[in-house]
Amino acid sequence: MAEDLQHLINKIKAEAVDKAKAEASKIESEAKAKAAQILKEAETEAKAKLEKADKDSLAYAERSEKTLEQAARDVVLTVSEDVKKAVLGILGLNVEKALTPELVQQILLTLANGYAGKAATVSLSENDAKKLNSFITGEFQKKLGAGVNVQSEDGIYSGFRLSFDNGKVSHDWSKAAIAEALSAILRPALAKAVQNAIKD
Repeated sequence: MAEDLQHLINKIKAEAVDKAKAEASKIESEAKAKAAQILKEAETEAKAKLEKADKDSLAYAERSEKTLEQAARDVVLTVSEDVKKAVLGILGLNVEKALTPELVQQILLTLANGYAGKAATVSLSENDAKKLNSFITGEFQKKLGAGVNVQSEDGIYSGFRLSFDNGKVSHDWSKAAIAEALSAILRPALAKAVQNAIKD
């Protein structure tokens, strides 16, 4: 009887051990599967994050490049405008120096040849109108052979505007008009110089 009891105990122990081993094997198997799943998800997530990081870095690089290009264009435009203003200022100063009363008289007499017999209006700065009034109403009017009106105009600082037929025909020899005409000639050369400077 004691042997039967011992045999029964051994059998129960063996079954318990087998059951525990099976349970442990099942737990281990589930743990491995879960670990494999977690690892796969982590790898997928890491891959997605790397791809996103690559895309983001490329997009950032492109945005940075475009921003730099725009900034470079802005600098070139600003410098170009500043150079243009400086050139216009220099031209304006030189034109003002060149437009002496004597030169204005010569230009007016030359223009009188082409408009003989037509009444004219000469617009000047207030200062030049005072200086040139006697010449315009004297020698210029005589050469023109028609009536002349002399007037001062606020927008003219040096030089003059000459008009005929109540303004239908006019010549602008003011400082601003001459400087603008000269700058129009210089602009292509100036633009080329700026472009060449950028290349260097």
